Amino acid sequence: MPSSKSLPKQGDKNSFKPVSPFDLFYQLTYLSAVSAAGVTRSKLFEIAAANKTSTGAYFAAINVLVAEFRYDYAEACRLIGVQAKSENFRSFLLRLSDALRSGEPIAEFLAREAEVQGLDYQNRYERDLEAMKQWTNAFSSIVISVALIVIIQVITSMVYSTDVRSMTGMVFAGLLMNALGAFIIARSAPREVLVVPAGTGSPEQRKAMRWFRILSPLGFMVSALLTVIGIPLGWVMIVLAGFLLPVGLLSARSDKAVMKKDEEFSTFLRSLGGMATASGTTLKQALRKMELDSFPMLSVDIRRLSTRLEALVDPDVCWRKFGAESGSRLISDVTEIFYQGVRMGGDPERVGYLCSLFVTRTVQLRAKRRLISGTFGGLTTVMHAVVAVLMVFVLSIVQNFADMVATLLPQSTDAMQSAPRMSLGIAEFSPGDLQFLSLITVTMVIFMAVIASGAIILSNGGYRLKVTMYLALTAIISGVSFIIVPPMVASVLISS
Repeated sequence: MPSSKSLPKQGDKNSFKPVSPFDLFYQLTYLSAVSAAGVTRSKLFEIAAANKTSTGAYFAAINVLVAEFRYDYAEACRLIGVQAKSENFRSFLLRLSDALRSGEPIAEFLAREAEVQGLDYQNRYERDLEAMKQWTNAFSSIVISVALIVIIQVITSMVYSTDVRSMTGMVFAGLLMNALGAFIIARSAPREVLVVPAGTGSPEQRKAMRWFRILSPLGFMVSALLTVIGIPLGWVMIVLAGFLLPVGLLSARSDKAVMKKDEEFSTFLRSLGGMATASGTTLKQALRKMELDSFPMLSVDIRRLSTRLEALVDPDVCWRKFGAESGSRLISDVTEIFYQGVRMGGDPERVGYLCSLFVTRTVQLRAKRRLISGTFGGLTTVMHAVVAVLMVFVLSIVQNFADMVATLLPQSTDAMQSAPRMSLGIAEFSPGDLQFLSLITVTMVIFMAVIASGAIILSNGGYRLKVTMYLALTAIISGVSFIIVPPMVASVLISS
């Protein structure tokens, strides 16, 4: 087959990117909504090529074959389909080729394919959720196992001499295993983008980003200064958490608002499309008549959209800003489908219904993910508290026993020579050994807090700045452990 600069060469495995089930579901929903407007075949493929998902390159190549090499659409779909990397998209293009060749109505074909692909996307998403659930359980086991290994190593050093090399290797291997567990959670979780870029998102998201850019560098600078002047580590971690927590709470609030908006958006599309069709009016007039009490989270965004449309601002800009300022990537993408489908002549009720089905299925699947990640987040936070307390508790016991034995042993050289020789492992701790044990405990607690926070946000998949909330919580837990546990251990040993 001839090739051109704009057409990927046949047989080149790097020509196209794999198409995810979500991208194909989104593209088919888009095309089924647009085709309902009765657009021509060439216009439909032009719209598909301009789509920003990974499917756009395939349709662009099909357009090149048709425009430059005079293939018909059926043959072009077949030739490009055999090069598709994803089996589901390859199968779709080949079925599309057969439908075009047989003369089947394209709108009916795309609507049917969108429904089938929606079921396939749901099945794949649920399988990914099950895999993520299993790996979150495995991550919990890994954390406990690594903590126990380090604790046993510290306790063993009370009997045997401290082996710096082996204990350092154990700590490094434990942290590596924790990080690997978080990485596997990220790989097994469904891959999706839930929010728009923070710079163009909702006011809460933009505010959280501004606070993050100010408070996080300031927090680390203040913490470094406190460390230099000799403030205890526990208080330093609590101060750092104090700078991160406002960003985390605001991010969590904005993430919850986005989730609520997604849930309301499906109903909004059906209501708006149904009102526009029933009254025979435009979307702008239908918005004016709608009762917004049914959409408490979206009401502000809808009023802003209606105000801009009434002010005769370009409708393309109004609807695009409505999607972006909602903060939700789902609303931003589906708003484009809905508006373009109606603008090209599609029935608003039909287009709104198709878009509503897409939103509803996506929101329901994401709700299942939030349930799993929420349980995992709570369990991981509590587990980190237990691990941090245990590790600091064991370190405090070792340090206090070392101090007690040091006070019992004779201090003068003559007394040491006249006293019978004692062979106690705890008595052989040098200041360097105790400092090393303290260092590995602090390192494990801090790095396990960071890894646990990363694992939680990777399983959640929401607004990434929300990781600052989990970092702040684990930092507070760790700091309180360093402050409270050592005096408690010392008081217990002294009283006994």
